[in-house]
Amino acid sequence: MWPLLRDMLDEIQSESLATLLTSVHVETSPVGLTHIRPLDAHLFSTANNPVFTSSLKRGDVIEIQGAPSSGKTHLLYHLLIICVIPSTHHSTTLGGWGKAAVVFDMDHNFDIVRFNRLLRHRITRLLGNDAPDIENVVQQSLQRLRVFRPHSSLQLSVTISDLAKYHSDHVTHEEIGIVAIDSMSAHYWPDRFVAQQMRTAAMSSEHAKEAQAYIPPLRHVLLALESFRRTHSPVIIMTNWGLHSASKNDPFLYRQHLHPFPAPFPHSHPTTSRRDAPATVSVFHEDMPRLTCHITVHQDVNKKSDSPGSHDDRLDLARKGKIVGLIRTPNATSVGKFLLYITNDEVLAD
Repeated sequence: MWPLLRDMLDEIQSESLATLLTSVHVETSPVGLTHIRPLDAHLFSTANNPVFTSSLKRGDVIEIQGAPSSGKTHLLYHLLIICVIPSTHHSTTLGGWGKAAVVFDMDHNFDIVRFNRLLRHRITRLLGNDAPDIENVVQQSLQRLRVFRPHSSLQLSVTISDLAKYHSDHVTHEEIGIVAIDSMSAHYWPDRFVAQQMRTAAMSSEHAKEAQAYIPPLRHVLLALESFRRTHSPVIIMTNWGLHSASKNDPFLYRQHLHPFPAPFPHSHPTTSRRDAPATVSVFHEDMPRLTCHITVHQDVNKKSDSPGSHDDRLDLARKGKIVGLIRTPNATSVGKFLLYITNDEVLAD
């Protein structure tokens, strides 16, 4: 009888109290809007149980993919600014989340001076040039941003693994709203070189056991991300290179070159199996994050305005920096679209 009871108890799923409390928090405390109207509308239309004060849900995983200089980091700047600025200041609505944001700057191109300029201009525009405490709001918002610069994928995985402790020690009074990795592809080539070496070593009897035990650094990164997502439920944003177009008909949609990595769309899968991607790690694992939204960005090749007759002078000044974003969500056939306008002082969405 006791073995039967033991087997029955083993079949009962269990979870930690922290994970349980996080799951309750996810359902009862929404994140907020992206303030990109087409993006918010697309997320609302594809959500199972939409909360119309928040297009994003806690624990959402977003991939931003595009070619170099396509606008990935500026879209990330916009989302980070929304995260760190307050929702209101006195009687003025700012529309932010008022939460902390953590950025892993993998290619060391995150420009904090540029970010400060965009943030300051956004707050000044919302509060008005004559507001007496603009500087105070700017400084409080900047203090919510943390930037780390790991030098390898393994350093990234270790840093993410320690993020919960860092949060409890250094960000005790702030909830983390966004964890961003810019860019996931920064160490793609050295990681691929090591993976190829391991594959070659597996053919020799001397190093076969070591090679078979090899786990790609990216898998460690994804495991650490998923662990933190389950306990702290931030929105996770990962920028990623667009290396290989899906097809001639879709030049701005890309196949996934990272392995292992979530690839929920049929065209994202490689046409052939990668020779340096061991079969044991090429499949999806339940302990890795699932994408809830994929955004592909590219520079607009048509310089004509999509909004002729617009009375917004700020948009008129930004035509040369127009970025097109394509929005897709798993299990949905519709593809959304938004426009991003990059000026010297601001990132504007339409």
